[in-house]
Amino acid sequence: MSTARLSERNQAEVERSASQASKVVLKPAERAQIDRYLNPPADTPYGLEYAFHLLGDVRGKDVLDLGCGTGENIIPLLERGARVTAIDISPDLIAIAKQRLRDANLEAFVTVGDAYATGLPDESVDVIFCMALIHHLDIKLVRDEMWRVLRRGGAIILREPVRFSKAYAWIRGLLPAREDISEYEHPMTREELASMTEPFQVRETRYFRLPFVPLLLRVLPESSTPWRASNWVLQRFPAAEHYATGVVTKLQKPAPADSGIVLQYPESDEPQEYRRTG
Repeated sequence: MSTARLSERNQAEVERSASQASKVVLKPAERAQIDRYLNPPADTPYGLEYAFHLLGDVRGKDVLDLGCGTGENIIPLLERGARVTAIDISPDLIAIAKQRLRDANLEAFVTVGDAYATGLPDESVDVIFCMALIHHLDIKLVRDEMWRVLRRGGAIILREPVRFSKAYAWIRGLLPAREDISEYEHPMTREELASMTEPFQVRETRYFRLPFVPLLLRVLPESSTPWRASNWVLQRFPAAEHYATGVVTKLQKPAPADSGIVLQYPESDEPQEYRRTG
């Protein structure tokens, strides 16, 4: 992508984010909304809870919240013991994130930055926590930057909207678009997701939110039933993943054989976590 085109794309995102920020009403952090992300179960029906589940033990680790937005995830990351760096391209969203931390009497390095060129040193972070960012961006460029800053053996926790079904994509295209959507963002296709994960080792993946969830939420806005029903279907019928609208995955940058990092395999022989030994 040309520099001019990339600059245009970034500017569109800054403008979209400014509109989003203007609608934010910052409220004191609710204890329940923090606690739900400190030790969520593996079978949770909620994608963000599952993303926090995949984090594992991050005490004393360097975690990059890439595309941090208004900073909602920074507080639970800090409470889980991580050293947090948070970056977003929007000055308006970063201002809200900083105020959120001041209100909570917490500290993290929060700054305006470009996901394509974070300015961080090579192999300087243990975990990249990236929630609903990649579908806004040039996938290869941001993927290469994530690879550069991530340490060997480090992990990316990725949560993104997806749309694999062409039929559903056609139907969704007939409906009005949500507000604050830039012309460049769209749910990731299967091919785009594969491009993002290509150089990494995929450790865990789950799909979330079948199309009926937002319809049921219109009549059951405070209920967990739509989410649990979607989760039930996805867990029992793998083919339903084709119609899911969200994915959460854990990607790992391979560690050199002599690094002292050993991958841990549970009884199922599926790799899940890693730890340092020696």
